[in-house]
Amino acid sequence: MIADTDVVIDFFTDTPPRAQAAAELLKEGRLGVAAVTVFELYAGVRGARRLKQLESFFAHVPVLPLDMLAAAHAGRVYTELKAEGVTVGNQDILIAAICLANGLPLLTGNTSHFASIRGLTLLP
Repeated sequence: MIADTDVVIDFFTDTPPRAQAAAELLKEGRLGVAAVTVFELYAGVRGARRLKQLESFFAHVPVLPLDMLAAAHAGRVYTELKAEGVTVGNQDILIAAICLANGLPLLTGNTSHFASIRGLTLLP
């Protein structure tokens, strides 16, 4: 399962219910993140304490890359959404594409961001 950026933030701030879901999945070794989420979290980090939290978290969680297959998925998703007149942020498209390329569901509190992406399994 891939955790969206908002889920990781909820985990750090102990915000229910996704903080508990993420903690349980982490304990079971079933939680991963997309490389794009690493970017999003580091882009917003402030302070040594939060930086240490991120480093510790990423030491225990697999980070799935934006590889050739995921990038191809992202291009197709972007093209489909654009043809339908639907706007989704590029970073969300990349996260969704990494999930699609790896056959993994996305745990997110932002289901509206991803609802238009065909084939993506969302877990709120």
